[in-house]
Amino acid sequence: GGESERLLLDPQTLRPVEVIVVDDGSKDDSAATVRRYEKEAAGLVHLVPQANAGEPAARNAGIRHSRGDWVAMLDADDWWDPRKLELQAQAAIAAGPDCVLVHTGGYKHLPDGTVVESDLAAAGRRTGWCTQALLEPVSIGHPSIMIRRTALEEIGGYDPAFRQSCDIDLYFRLSAVGTFAFVPQHLLHYRVHERQMSSSQIDQIPFHHKAVHKFFADHPDMEARIGPAHIQGALARHVEVKLESLYWKRHLTEFRKLLAYAHENHLDSPAIARWRRKARWPDWVVNLKERLIG
Repeated sequence: GGESERLLLDPQTLRPVEVIVVDDGSKDDSAATVRRYEKEAAGLVHLVPQANAGEPAARNAGIRHSRGDWVAMLDADDWWDPRKLELQAQAAIAAGPDCVLVHTGGYKHLPDGTVVESDLAAAGRRTGWCTQALLEPVSIGHPSIMIRRTALEEIGGYDPAFRQSCDIDLYFRLSAVGTFAFVPQHLLHYRVHERQMSSSQIDQIPFHHKAVHKFFADHPDMEARIGPAHIQGALARHVEVKLESLYWKRHLTEFRKLLAYAHENHLDSPAIARWRRKARWPDWVVNLKERLIG
């Protein structure tokens, strides 16, 4: 019995029970478009307009206006496989009543038309009681998640203080109250824009790390269990992965900016030291080496 079984057995719940569209102060014709859908799909689509307040506040507004036992997030340019919610419902039932979040793999659609599959093995480690696994560099695809409403209410929803990395903050806080489940299939289609690919991601790293530090400051017992050295090493690994990507893509301004951030925050490792040595070369030398090698 229970709401999880009803979620699976009622065929109407395999599709969204309702679609809540939050218009966070848009200046285009988005609201008028949604209004048309409201009329055509009476009772299914609902528009929630508000003055621009940022991502966390917009998501909280949508959650407040929804009525389902589970809430799934989807951003404007992304889309789901038709079976996503059905497979997540099955995973939630299999995981049991402690499950508070179900996520899936996904495809990234890059601006040049390339499609990249997410790492299912890495994402699959974020199951069960998984706070420690959340420290690994590969994160959960935010538009893939389905969250138990009671867990959202327990932790107070998204934190408006995190206008960036509000998803990271949410995952860590949810991991303290319940388990995660994973559907090992690529069920999310995530469209990447140019503005997301270099400097904006660098700006997100300090917010990501701030969310981690805040969580462990609020949960010293979990910090002691995982170990401060392990946590600091995981944050350094997060920086290492991004440094490697930026260097080989020749986003050298962002590469140097991230090295400065690592130095200021005492994030060090043999890999970061190696990238720091590479940073001694001026940009023109690095770019010349690329042309010579190519």
